[in-house]
Amino acid sequence: MPSTNKIYNEDCMDTMARWPDNAVDVIVTSPPWNAKKDYGPYSSDKKEHYIIWLTCLCKEMERVAANAVYVFMSQEYMWELKEALSGFTQWLYYHRRNIGATGRIKNKWIKTITPIAMSVTADKMSMESNVKGVPTIDLITGVNPQSDYIHNKRVHPAQDPVEAYLPIVARTPGKIFYDPFMGSGTLALTAIKLGKQYVGSEINPDFVDIAQKRIKQEVSQVDIFNQSTQLTI
Repeated sequence: MPSTNKIYNEDCMDTMARWPDNAVDVIVTSPPWNAKKDYGPYSSDKKEHYIIWLTCLCKEMERVAANAVYVFMSQEYMWELKEALSGFTQWLYYHRRNIGATGRIKNKWIKTITPIAMSVTADKMSMESNVKGVPTIDLITGVNPQSDYIHNKRVHPAQDPVEAYLPIVARTPGKIFYDPFMGSGTLALTAIKLGKQYVGSEINPDFVDIAQKRIKQEVSQVDIFNQSTQLTI
């Protein structure tokens, strides 16, 4: 079984291969999109090779997740992703509301929407429907991290904000949440905020170090908040 509140510095397929079925409750992840971004050891591949890899990944994620799997994916590969997930249930969408451009641009339209495929792996699963302040619609909005931000600074080439993960983690039943591509630690930070346990895999040691630093800071903030709450009760 996985050790919780830990990031494994290795390929996620090696991590999951050691686990039995239903080892974690929920998986929330944004795998490499084959979009020529520099993730260190991972590099973009031919489309047909990428689809084979994505299919194998989805099969393994559905095996180890007891309740559900959520996968953030580029619009270019959303239909291949849907076919790869045997328990596909519906699409959610993440809207990066601070991305925009004016004037002359190369793209036909600037993409601000990321599809999120939801696969339910449990025989029966009831969503948490009474989570205060958490939206229940299929459109999640957030402010994407930027290099010149202070509190929401981009430290990873494909970094999502906690806002993008928070409704998913809050509403999906489970205690242990796993991200096979932990990156800068967004899922871990979200789990900590909501009192959940996290597990991650990350092949790039530099990103592991970044995630650990962010996790340490988040844990400190949560501890301070809890101490303050106890003092005022």
